[in-house]
Formats: sequence, C-alpha cells, structure tokens
Amino acid sequence: MRYLKWSLISVSCYSILTVLAWFIDDLGWKKGITEGSYQIVANFVSNLQFLFKMLIGSDDVLNYHFRLLPFLMGAVVWIGIAVVLCSRRGRAVH
Repeated sequence: MRYLKWSLISVSCYSILTVLAWFIDDLGWKKGITEGSYQIVANFVSNLQFLFKMLIGSDDVLNYHFRLLPFLMGAVVWIGIAVVLCSRRGRAVH
C-alpha cells in the first residue's frame, strides 16, 4: 500500500510539472514566441520528459510539444523512483 501511495504522489507531481510546462509553452505561443526561452523553460520544468524526448529524438530543446509516449515513460521513471525510495526507507527502519 505504501508503494502505491508514493507512486501516485510521484506521478501526480510529474503530471503537475507537465501541465505547468504546457502552460508556459502556451504563454510563449500567445506572446508570439514559437521557439526560444519559453519553450526551453517548459522543457526544463518537465525535465524527465525532456530527457526522454532527447533520447528518442522526438524534439530538440527549442521546441516543447506534449507527447504521450515520453510522458508515459517519464511516469514509469517517477514510479520507479518512488518504489526504490520506499524500499530503501523500509530497510532503514527495520
């Protein structure tokens, strides 16, 4: 149950960061900036998604576009991190 709770918390945090990155990107588009600072900030806010996008060659640092596959891969990483931290914490307690 502890793993599920922390996995849900970590995926929720990741989802919030992704939505925040989408809003930053959208703000840039509304200001007429299609490449540059807003998109770079959006990529770094959703850093795990940005890392995966670079690895699969989906986009470069100057463009931010939400893609489902990198988002899901990032969510798996966040769940993995939560599980590892829970298991280490469990070993430290016992």
